Amino acid sequence: MGLHIAIIGGGISGLSAAYYLQQRAQQQGLSGLQITVYERKAVLGGNADTVFVQLGEQRTAPDAPPEPYVRWADLGVNDVNLATYRRLKAALADIGYLAHLRPLCDNESYFTPERHTLFTDDDDAPGTVSDPRHDLAQADAGRLLPLMRVVHARACERVSGEHGQAPVPASYTVGQYFADCMAAPEAQLAGTAARLGIAIDWQDPALPTRIARIRDELYYPRISAMYFTDPVSGPAGMPLLSPFQYYLIQEGQDPATGRPDRRYFEWGSQHWLATLAQALVARSDDSVRVTVCTGQAAQVTVSASGAVVQAGEGPAQAVDLVLMALHADDALKALHIPNGADLGPELTRILGQVRYTRSYAACHTDDRLLPANRNSWRTYNVLAHPVSQQAQPYRMSYVENWHQNDRAHPRYNEAGLPVFFTTLTPDLHAVDPSMVLDRAGGEHLPSAARAALPHLALAAAAQPATGYTETHAPAGLTHHGGKAWTLFKHNVLDAGCLQAQVQIAAFNEKNAASPQWPLFFGGGWTRGAGLHEQCMAQSEQMAGWALDYLAPQRTR
Repeated sequence: MGLHIAIIGGGISGLSAAYYLQQRAQQQGLSGLQITVYERKAVLGGNADTVFVQLGEQRTAPDAPPEPYVRWADLGVNDVNLATYRRLKAALADIGYLAHLRPLCDNESYFTPERHTLFTDDDDAPGTVSDPRHDLAQADAGRLLPLMRVVHARACERVSGEHGQAPVPASYTVGQYFADCMAAPEAQLAGTAARLGIAIDWQDPALPTRIARIRDELYYPRISAMYFTDPVSGPAGMPLLSPFQYYLIQEGQDPATGRPDRRYFEWGSQHWLATLAQALVARSDDSVRVTVCTGQAAQVTVSASGAVVQAGEGPAQAVDLVLMALHADDALKALHIPNGADLGPELTRILGQVRYTRSYAACHTDDRLLPANRNSWRTYNVLAHPVSQQAQPYRMSYVENWHQNDRAHPRYNEAGLPVFFTTLTPDLHAVDPSMVLDRAGGEHLPSAARAALPHLALAAAAQPATGYTETHAPAGLTHHGGKAWTLFKHNVLDAGCLQAQVQIAAFNEKNAASPQWPLFFGGGWTRGAGLHEQCMAQSEQMAGWALDYLAPQRTR
């Protein structure tokens, strides 16, 4: 008998769930399995959002007419770390995409609201030329960076449980960690320093002040610049687990090189997701078939006896199982559980613990959002608020010419066209509207891009707006239609969200072991900081749960 699984959400979580389901079902020799992915928006991607922009015209030969010079930028997810993204790396290799991951220039600058440069950190960008006045490696006569490495490694140990440490609870905050380090530096840090082979003078009376500087000028700005920070309590009130789980994966080191392997997606992050979707469809056969539907908001009615999906204007369809691979609040809106079912209040309580913030991303040429000294511009440029204002929402600007590693592409460097940026900000008004770039539709893309991009990515390039812009346009900025900006919402990775992650995992595992409800949950909010690798880990597990759940039905 044929079985039908509906996946609600066409981001990395939904598409990777379909990938693992298809892969495992075909390996197990299942037959008659239909997998349908429903995405509400017109394009796939979730928090991946790629825009193409025209920066000017380029003459490719002395007598040739000028041609549009088009580049791209990721407004959302924009890089990965192949040293730790093992599932992603395997999937990319499987679909033939790994060669499209290019090394980015992994460096940072920190600057004040007055645009004064505090530091540039070029440790993971070999070949970078640093100004000794701002070089983090030379700060405080070379004493700051080694101490920062120890503070960082100790926090990672406390989060991961390495070296015999009991993992810290969600109630242990970033502020508490730094206070402990300042109160007793040697007791907190000496063991880690010895393991790293870093010599620290534990009798130096300046150690607490130096740790406070690391906290206030480096870590609090960085944590504030992460999308999951609580805008109310700021970085000090965040669980230590939140940022350092992120650091362990996004910046984890390759054992062979001792460095992370940070990459960007050639032609943007939506390119790889469109390629994945295309591979799922191409690999379909009579035994396991995947269908990807965009522009179809799905409503799901679930009871102990089954599930029904209503997508767009089409007829309601009974399905055997639903995988919810979208934001917690969107899952609540899309899910209907009849009155009287115990599951309704339970899921409402769990998913309701996840809070959200919203932020804008814009691709532009407004250099007022970066340090005044353009020689201190880096791939990642982090605005450091004063200590008294650390709870402010974040702002970070990427210099796309650095991010896309243009030192490896002389043609880009010699073009003489504007440097361009992507800024993440809580207020789109911060970017000069006249400097927000226009989206370049598919007809403006160079022939190389049209040849490289699958049709789904070309369709994304043709969209005048993506993300949540259709329902949350910025007040007073309606003239931004067709501009290269979008809006994202992000779950706040606070203690409530961490608790929801534990509880939804328990629900999923219980339902897999003792099938009762035709429903499982994935999505970025369900695991860690919602990085690509964590989404894929959840999706892989969800695929296993789904097949376990359906096993009794397959034998009927």
